Amino acid sequence: MTKFEKIKETLRETKERRKFQIARTYCLKLQNISKAKEEKLLRAFLEAKWLYNWAIHQDDIFAIDGSKVKVVSVKKGEEFEERKLEILGSQVKQEIADRIKDNIKGLAKLKEKGKRAGRLKPKKKVNSIPFKQYGVSYRIDFKKNRIHLQKLGSFRVLGLHQIPENAKLSKAELVRKPSGYYIQITCFVTKEERTTLEKPVAIDFGVKDRLTLFNGIKIDFEIPESKRLKRLQKELAKKKKGSKNREKTRQKLAREYERSENRRKDAINKIIAFLKLYSMVVFQQDSISSWHKGWFSRAVQYSGIGKLRERLRSSLLPVLEIDRFEPTSRVCCECGAYFENLKLSDRTVFCPECGNSIDRDLNACLVMLKKVSPALRVVGLDQPKLTPAERSASARILGSNPYIRVSYLVEAGSSSIY
Repeated sequence: MTKFEKIKETLRETKERRKFQIARTYCLKLQNISKAKEEKLLRAFLEAKWLYNWAIHQDDIFAIDGSKVKVVSVKKGEEFEERKLEILGSQVKQEIADRIKDNIKGLAKLKEKGKRAGRLKPKKKVNSIPFKQYGVSYRIDFKKNRIHLQKLGSFRVLGLHQIPENAKLSKAELVRKPSGYYIQITCFVTKEERTTLEKPVAIDFGVKDRLTLFNGIKIDFEIPESKRLKRLQKELAKKKKGSKNREKTRQKLAREYERSENRRKDAINKIIAFLKLYSMVVFQQDSISSWHKGWFSRAVQYSGIGKLRERLRSSLLPVLEIDRFEPTSRVCCECGAYFENLKLSDRTVFCPECGNSIDRDLNACLVMLKKVSPALRVVGLDQPKLTPAERSASARILGSNPYIRVSYLVEAGSSSIY
Protein backbone atom coordinates (compact mmCIF):
# COMPACT_ATOMS: atom_id res chain seq x y z
CA MET A 1 0.00 0.00 0.00
CA THR A 2 1.41 3.39 -1.03
CA LYS A 3 1.59 6.45 1.20
CA PHE A 4 -1.30 8.09 -0.66
CA GLU A 5 -3.47 4.98 -0.21
CA LYS A 6 -2.68 4.85 3.53
CA ILE A 7 -3.72 8.50 3.94
CA LYS A 8 -6.91 7.87 2.00
CA GLU A 9 -7.74 4.81 4.10
CA THR A 10 -7.09 6.73 7.33
CA LEU A 11 -9.39 9.55 6.23
CA ARG A 12 -12.11 7.06 5.38
CA GLU A 13 -11.85 5.40 8.81
CA THR A 14 -11.95 8.81 10.49
CA LYS A 15 -15.12 9.78 8.63
CA GLU A 16 -16.79 6.55 9.67
CA ARG A 17 -15.76 7.10 13.29
CA ARG A 18 -17.02 10.71 13.29
CA LYS A 19 -20.56 9.52 12.48
CA PHE A 20 -20.85 8.24 16.05
CA GLN A 21 -19.01 11.15 17.70
CA ILE A 22 -19.75 14.75 18.58
CA ALA A 23 -17.33 17.69 18.84
CA ARG A 24 -17.00 19.53 22.14
CA THR A 25 -14.71 22.36 23.18
CA TYR A 26 -13.24 22.63 26.69
CA CYS A 27 -11.72 25.84 28.01
CA LEU A 28 -8.67 25.54 30.31
CA LYS A 29 -6.96 28.43 32.07
CA LEU A 30 -3.16 28.75 32.21
CA GLN A 31 -1.96 29.04 35.81
CA ASN A 32 1.19 30.30 37.57
CA ILE A 33 2.67 32.07 34.55
CA SER A 34 6.16 33.43 35.22
CA LYS A 35 7.41 36.72 33.79
CA ALA A 36 9.62 34.93 31.26
CA LYS A 37 6.74 32.81 30.01
CA GLU A 38 4.40 35.79 29.89
CA GLU A 39 6.92 37.64 27.74
CA LYS A 40 6.98 34.63 25.39
CA LEU A 41 3.19 34.62 25.21
CA LEU A 42 3.09 38.35 24.45
CA ARG A 43 5.75 37.89 21.79
CA ALA A 44 3.76 35.03 20.22
CA PHE A 45 0.61 37.14 19.91
CA LEU A 46 2.69 40.00 18.52
CA GLU A 47 4.26 37.76 15.88
CA ALA A 48 0.81 36.42 14.98
CA LYS A 49 -0.32 39.99 14.34
CA TRP A 50 2.79 40.70 12.22
CA LEU A 51 2.23 37.58 10.12
CA TYR A 52 -1.47 38.31 9.63
CA ASN A 53 -0.98 41.93 8.59
CA TRP A 54 1.91 41.02 6.28
CA ALA A 55 0.02 38.19 4.59
CA ILE A 56 -3.14 40.16 3.71
CA HIS A 57 -1.02 42.68 1.78
CA GLN A 58 0.65 40.09 -0.45
CA ASP A 59 -0.25 39.99 -4.14
CA ASP A 60 -1.04 36.25 -4.20
CA ILE A 61 -2.10 35.15 -0.73
CA PHE A 62 -3.04 31.63 -1.85
CA ALA A 63 0.53 30.99 -3.00
CA ILE A 64 1.94 31.69 0.48
CA ASP A 65 3.33 28.70 2.41
CA GLY A 66 2.96 29.97 5.97
CA SER A 67 5.20 27.27 7.44
CA LYS A 68 8.22 28.62 5.54
CA VAL A 69 7.75 32.31 6.40
CA LYS A 70 10.56 33.39 8.72
CA VAL A 71 10.79 37.15 8.14
CA VAL A 72 7.95 39.63 7.60
CA SER A 73 7.80 43.35 6.90
CA VAL A 74 6.21 45.51 9.60
CA LYS A 75 5.22 49.14 9.10
CA LYS A 76 6.71 51.48 11.68
CA GLY A 77 5.75 55.07 11.09
CA GLU A 78 6.22 55.76 7.38
CA GLU A 79 8.81 53.04 6.83
CA PHE A 80 8.89 49.24 6.82
CA GLU A 81 11.13 47.08 8.99
CA GLU A 82 11.89 43.38 8.75
CA ARG A 83 10.99 41.31 11.82
CA LYS A 84 11.90 37.68 12.50
CA LEU A 85 9.28 35.14 13.56
CA GLU A 86 11.09 33.32 16.38
CA ILE A 87 8.31 32.08 18.66
CA LEU A 88 5.64 30.77 16.29
CA GLY A 89 6.01 27.16 15.11
CA SER A 90 5.68 26.09 11.48
CA GLN A 91 2.22 24.52 11.95
CA VAL A 92 0.97 27.61 13.78
CA LYS A 93 2.15 29.90 10.97
CA GLN A 94 0.57 27.64 8.37
CA GLU A 95 -2.74 27.64 10.25
CA ILE A 96 -2.75 31.47 10.48
CA ALA A 97 -2.22 31.64 6.71
CA ASP A 98 -5.03 29.11 6.16
CA ARG A 99 -7.35 31.22 8.30
CA ILE A 100 -6.77 34.20 6.01
CA LYS A 101 -7.47 32.08 2.93
CA ASP A 102 -10.72 30.77 4.47
CA ASN A 103 -11.80 34.32 5.35
CA ILE A 104 -11.20 35.47 1.76
CA LYS A 105 -13.24 32.54 0.42
CA GLY A 106 -16.05 33.43 2.83
CA LEU A 107 -16.08 37.05 1.65
CA ALA A 108 -16.17 35.87 -1.97
CA LYS A 109 -19.24 33.71 -1.25
CA LEU A 110 -21.01 36.68 0.35
CA LYS A 111 -20.32 38.78 -2.74
CA GLU A 112 -21.71 36.02 -4.96
CA LYS A 113 -24.95 36.15 -2.96
CA GLY A 114 -25.19 39.89 -3.61
CA LYS A 115 -24.24 41.02 -0.12
CA ARG A 116 -21.88 43.86 0.60
CA ALA A 117 -18.45 42.61 1.65
CA GLY A 118 -15.20 44.52 1.80
CA ARG A 119 -11.67 43.23 2.10
CA LEU A 120 -9.61 42.05 5.05
CA LYS A 121 -8.15 44.89 7.09
CA PRO A 122 -5.01 44.97 9.28
CA LYS A 123 -5.53 44.11 12.93
CA LYS A 124 -4.34 46.13 15.89
CA LYS A 125 -4.36 43.05 18.08
CA VAL A 126 -4.62 39.28 17.60
CA ASN A 127 -6.14 37.42 20.55
CA SER A 128 -6.04 33.79 19.37
CA ILE A 129 -3.29 31.46 18.13
CA PRO A 130 -4.18 28.05 16.63
CA PHE A 131 -2.42 24.77 17.44
CA LYS A 132 -3.53 22.33 14.80
CA GLN A 133 -2.34 18.85 15.76
CA TYR A 134 -2.30 17.13 19.13
CA GLY A 135 1.02 15.48 19.88
CA VAL A 136 2.90 17.77 17.50
CA SER A 137 2.06 21.42 18.16
CA TYR A 138 0.76 20.75 21.70
CA ARG A 139 0.73 17.93 24.25
CA ILE A 140 -1.13 17.34 27.54
CA ASP A 141 0.13 15.61 30.69
CA PHE A 142 -3.08 14.64 32.54
CA LYS A 143 -1.22 13.34 35.59
CA LYS A 144 0.63 16.59 36.24
CA ASN A 145 -2.15 18.89 34.93
CA ARG A 146 0.23 20.49 32.46
CA ILE A 147 0.11 21.38 28.77
CA HIS A 148 3.10 21.86 26.50
CA LEU A 149 2.81 24.36 23.65
CA GLN A 150 5.28 24.29 20.77
CA LYS A 151 8.12 26.81 21.33
CA LEU A 152 6.23 28.38 24.27
CA GLY A 153 6.99 25.85 26.98
CA SER A 154 5.01 23.94 29.57
CA PHE A 155 2.14 25.49 31.55
CA ARG A 156 0.01 24.36 34.45
CA VAL A 157 -3.68 24.38 33.47
CA LEU A 158 -6.93 24.46 35.42
CA GLY A 159 -9.90 22.40 34.22
CA LEU A 160 -8.41 19.21 32.74
CA HIS A 161 -10.95 17.14 34.70
CA GLN A 162 -13.63 18.31 32.24
CA ILE A 163 -12.17 16.22 29.39
CA PRO A 164 -13.56 12.62 29.37
CA GLU A 165 -11.16 9.68 29.35
CA ASN A 166 -12.41 8.36 25.99
CA ALA A 167 -12.18 11.75 24.25
CA LYS A 168 -10.22 12.02 21.00
CA LEU A 169 -8.20 15.23 21.22
CA SER A 170 -8.15 17.43 18.13
CA LYS A 171 -7.07 21.04 17.55
CA ALA A 172 -6.45 23.65 20.24
CA GLU A 173 -6.48 27.43 20.36
CA LEU A 174 -4.56 29.75 22.67
CA VAL A 175 -6.80 32.68 23.61
CA ARG A 176 -5.93 35.95 25.34
CA LYS A 177 -8.65 37.52 27.51
CA PRO A 178 -8.65 40.38 30.03
CA SER A 179 -8.76 37.78 32.83
CA GLY A 180 -5.72 35.84 31.56
CA TYR A 181 -4.65 33.21 29.03
CA TYR A 182 -6.82 30.23 28.11
CA ILE A 183 -6.41 27.16 25.92
CA GLN A 184 -9.55 25.94 24.15
CA ILE A 185 -9.30 22.26 23.19
CA THR A 186 -11.67 20.61 20.72
CA CYS A 187 -12.38 16.94 21.41
CA PHE A 188 -14.52 14.25 19.82
CA VAL A 189 -16.58 12.17 22.24
CA THR A 190 -19.09 9.39 21.68
CA LYS A 191 -22.63 10.56 21.05
CA GLU A 192 -25.02 10.01 23.91
CA GLU A 193 -28.70 9.30 23.46
CA ARG A 194 -30.59 12.45 24.37
CA THR A 195 -33.68 11.91 26.53
CA THR A 196 -36.46 14.19 25.33
CA LEU A 197 -40.06 14.88 26.32
CA GLU A 198 -41.12 13.62 22.85
CA LYS A 199 -42.91 16.85 21.96
CA PRO A 200 -41.94 20.14 20.30
CA VAL A 201 -41.85 23.48 22.06
CA ALA A 202 -42.92 26.83 20.60
CA ILE A 203 -41.20 30.00 21.82
CA ASP A 204 -42.39 33.59 21.55
CA PHE A 205 -39.61 36.17 22.00
CA GLY A 206 -40.57 39.46 23.63
CA VAL A 207 -39.35 42.47 25.60
CA LYS A 208 -41.46 42.34 28.75
CA ASP A 209 -41.21 38.55 28.97
CA ARG A 210 -38.10 37.45 27.13
CA LEU A 211 -39.33 33.93 26.37
CA THR A 212 -42.82 32.45 26.58
CA LEU A 213 -43.29 28.73 26.01
CA PHE A 214 -46.45 27.07 24.71
CA ASN A 215 -47.07 25.32 28.05
CA GLY A 216 -47.20 28.59 30.04
CA ILE A 217 -43.57 28.87 31.20
CA LYS A 218 -42.23 32.42 31.04
CA ILE A 219 -38.45 32.92 31.20
CA ASP A 220 -37.01 36.36 31.91
CA PHE A 221 -33.28 37.07 32.18
CA GLU A 222 -31.34 40.31 32.25
CA ILE A 223 -27.73 41.12 33.15
CA PRO A 224 -27.51 44.91 33.59
CA GLU A 225 -24.35 46.98 33.90
CA SER A 226 -22.80 46.65 37.34
CA LYS A 227 -22.03 49.64 39.57
CA ARG A 228 -18.32 48.90 39.24
CA LEU A 229 -18.60 48.98 35.44
CA LYS A 230 -20.23 52.41 35.51
CA ARG A 231 -17.63 53.71 37.95
CA LEU A 232 -14.74 52.46 35.81
CA GLN A 233 -16.28 54.07 32.72
CA LYS A 234 -16.30 57.43 34.49
CA GLU A 235 -12.73 56.96 35.71
CA LEU A 236 -11.52 56.08 32.20
CA ALA A 237 -13.07 59.25 30.77
CA LYS A 238 -11.10 61.37 33.27
CA LYS A 239 -7.70 59.75 32.65
CA LYS A 240 -5.16 61.35 30.36
CA LYS A 241 -4.80 59.59 27.01
CA GLY A 242 -1.57 57.63 26.72
CA SER A 243 -0.93 57.53 30.47
CA LYS A 244 -0.21 54.36 32.45
CA ASN A 245 -3.15 54.98 34.78
CA ARG A 246 -5.48 55.08 31.80
CA GLU A 247 -4.14 51.73 30.57
CA LYS A 248 -4.60 50.18 34.04
CA THR A 249 -8.18 51.45 34.19
CA ARG A 250 -8.83 50.19 30.66
CA GLN A 251 -7.68 46.69 31.66
CA LYS A 252 -9.96 46.73 34.73
CA LEU A 253 -12.85 47.86 32.55
CA ALA A 254 -12.19 45.07 30.02
CA ARG A 255 -12.17 42.53 32.86
CA GLU A 256 -15.51 43.83 34.13
CA TYR A 257 -16.99 43.62 30.64
CA GLU A 258 -15.78 40.01 30.47
CA ARG A 259 -17.50 39.19 33.79
CA SER A 260 -20.76 40.63 32.50
CA GLU A 261 -20.45 38.67 29.25
CA ASN A 262 -19.72 35.45 31.17
CA ARG A 263 -22.91 35.91 33.21
CA ARG A 264 -24.90 36.43 30.03
CA LYS A 265 -23.35 33.35 28.40
CA ASP A 266 -24.14 31.24 31.47
CA ALA A 267 -27.79 32.33 31.39
CA ILE A 268 -28.05 31.48 27.68
CA ASN A 269 -26.37 28.09 28.25
CA LYS A 270 -28.88 27.25 30.99
CA ILE A 271 -31.81 28.10 28.72
CA ILE A 272 -30.36 26.05 25.84
CA ALA A 273 -29.87 23.10 28.23
CA PHE A 274 -33.53 23.29 29.24
CA LEU A 275 -34.78 23.54 25.65
CA LYS A 276 -32.76 20.44 24.73
CA LEU A 277 -35.31 18.42 26.69
CA TYR A 278 -37.77 18.91 23.82
CA SER A 279 -37.71 17.17 20.47
CA MET A 280 -37.90 20.39 18.40
CA VAL A 281 -37.91 24.16 18.90
CA VAL A 282 -40.32 26.35 16.91
CA PHE A 283 -40.01 30.16 16.88
CA GLN A 284 -40.69 33.12 14.61
CA GLN A 285 -38.06 35.08 12.67
CA ASP A 286 -38.53 38.32 14.58
CA SER A 287 -36.40 41.32 13.60
CA ILE A 288 -34.53 41.63 16.90
CA SER A 289 -32.15 44.23 15.44
CA SER A 290 -35.08 46.65 15.09
CA TRP A 291 -35.92 46.22 18.78
CA HIS A 292 -32.70 48.04 19.66
CA LYS A 293 -34.10 51.27 18.19
CA GLY A 294 -37.03 51.67 20.59
CA TRP A 295 -37.29 52.89 24.17
CA PHE A 296 -36.73 49.30 25.34
CA SER A 297 -33.41 48.90 23.49
CA ARG A 298 -31.39 48.72 26.71
CA ALA A 299 -33.52 45.86 28.05
CA VAL A 300 -32.96 43.93 24.81
CA GLN A 301 -29.22 44.60 24.96
CA TYR A 302 -28.90 43.43 28.57
CA SER A 303 -30.79 40.19 27.92
CA GLY A 304 -28.98 39.05 24.76
CA ILE A 305 -32.06 37.63 22.98
CA GLY A 306 -30.28 37.85 19.63
CA LYS A 307 -27.41 35.69 20.86
CA LEU A 308 -29.86 33.17 22.26
CA ARG A 309 -31.60 32.89 18.89
CA GLU A 310 -28.28 32.45 17.08
CA ARG A 311 -27.29 29.75 19.55
CA LEU A 312 -30.56 27.94 18.85
CA ARG A 313 -29.83 28.02 15.13
CA SER A 314 -26.26 26.75 15.51
CA SER A 315 -26.94 24.13 18.19
CA LEU A 316 -27.73 20.48 17.52
CA LEU A 317 -31.38 21.09 18.37
CA PRO A 318 -33.89 20.55 15.54
CA VAL A 319 -35.17 24.07 14.84
CA LEU A 320 -38.14 25.18 12.75
CA GLU A 321 -38.56 28.90 12.00
CA ILE A 322 -41.76 30.64 10.94
CA ASP A 323 -41.67 33.62 8.59
CA ARG A 324 -41.61 36.94 10.44
CA PHE A 325 -44.63 38.26 8.48
CA GLU A 326 -46.88 35.36 9.48
CA PRO A 327 -49.56 36.67 11.91
CA THR A 328 -49.34 34.94 15.29
CA SER A 329 -50.34 37.38 18.05
CA ARG A 330 -53.25 38.76 15.98
CA VAL A 331 -54.83 35.34 15.34
CA CYS A 332 -56.99 33.46 17.84
CA CYS A 333 -55.51 30.07 18.69
CA GLU A 334 -59.00 28.55 19.10
CA CYS A 335 -61.06 29.66 16.10
CA GLY A 336 -58.49 31.46 13.92
CA ALA A 337 -60.21 34.87 14.03
CA TYR A 338 -58.06 37.91 13.19
CA PHE A 339 -57.70 40.81 15.66
CA GLU A 340 -57.64 44.15 13.84
CA ASN A 341 -57.08 46.63 16.68
CA LEU A 342 -54.57 44.77 18.85
CA LYS A 343 -52.10 47.14 20.55
CA LEU A 344 -48.66 46.33 21.93
CA SER A 345 -49.90 47.27 25.40
CA ASP A 346 -52.65 44.61 25.24
CA ARG A 347 -51.07 41.72 27.10
CA THR A 348 -54.26 39.64 27.14
CA VAL A 349 -56.28 38.96 24.00
CA PHE A 350 -60.05 38.34 23.96
CA CYS A 351 -61.77 36.79 20.97
CA PRO A 352 -65.37 38.10 20.53
CA GLU A 353 -66.28 35.20 18.23
CA CYS A 354 -65.43 32.22 20.46
CA GLY A 355 -64.98 34.01 23.81
CA ASN A 356 -61.38 32.81 24.25
CA SER A 357 -59.33 34.93 26.68
CA ILE A 358 -55.64 34.11 26.85
CA ASP A 359 -52.23 35.64 27.42
CA ARG A 360 -50.96 37.37 24.27
CA ASP A 361 -47.59 35.58 24.11
CA LEU A 362 -49.08 32.21 24.97
CA ASN A 363 -51.62 32.67 22.19
CA ALA A 364 -48.78 33.36 19.72
CA CYS A 365 -47.02 30.12 20.76
CA LEU A 366 -50.14 28.03 20.21
CA VAL A 367 -50.75 29.64 16.80
CA MET A 368 -47.15 28.83 15.79
CA LEU A 369 -47.61 25.19 16.75
CA LYS A 370 -50.88 24.95 14.85
CA LYS A 371 -49.22 26.39 11.74
CA VAL A 372 -46.59 23.62 11.78
CA SER A 373 -48.78 20.85 13.26
CA PRO A 374 -49.27 18.94 9.97
CA ALA A 375 -45.50 18.55 9.60
CA LEU A 376 -44.88 17.76 13.26
CA ARG A 377 -48.07 15.75 13.88
CA VAL A 378 -48.73 17.67 17.09
CA VAL A 379 -51.59 16.26 19.11
CA GLY A 380 -53.51 17.90 21.93
CA LEU A 381 -52.82 21.56 21.19
CA ASP A 382 -56.15 22.70 22.61
CA GLN A 383 -55.10 21.92 26.18
CA PRO A 384 -51.35 22.49 26.62
CA LYS A 385 -50.43 21.43 30.12
CA LEU A 386 -47.32 22.00 32.16
CA THR A 387 -46.22 18.55 33.28
CA PRO A 388 -44.45 17.92 36.62
CA ALA A 389 -41.34 16.84 34.70
CA GLU A 390 -41.18 20.21 32.92
CA ARG A 391 -41.73 22.15 36.14
CA SER A 392 -39.02 20.25 38.03
CA ALA A 393 -36.57 20.49 35.10
CA SER A 394 -37.09 24.26 34.80
CA ALA A 395 -36.53 24.71 38.53
CA ARG A 396 -33.43 22.51 38.52
CA ILE A 397 -31.73 23.92 35.40
CA LEU A 398 -32.90 27.53 35.24
CA GLY A 399 -33.22 28.09 38.97
CA SER A 400 -29.47 27.59 39.46
CA ASN A 401 -28.77 30.96 37.78
CA PRO A 402 -29.61 34.05 39.91
CA TYR A 403 -30.20 36.20 36.81
CA ILE A 404 -32.99 33.99 35.41
CA ARG A 405 -36.56 34.36 36.63
CA VAL A 406 -39.11 31.69 35.76
CA SER A 407 -42.88 32.07 36.15
CA TYR A 408 -45.75 29.73 35.35
CA LEU A 409 -49.08 30.84 33.88
CA VAL A 410 -51.96 29.22 35.81
CA GLU A 411 -55.64 29.94 36.04
CA ALA A 412 -55.41 31.95 39.25
CA GLY A 413 -52.35 33.99 38.19
CA SER A 414 -48.65 33.19 38.12
CA SER A 415 -46.10 31.87 40.57
CA SER A 416 -42.36 32.56 40.27
CA ILE A 417 -39.06 31.05 41.30
CA TYR A 418 -35.79 32.96 41.46
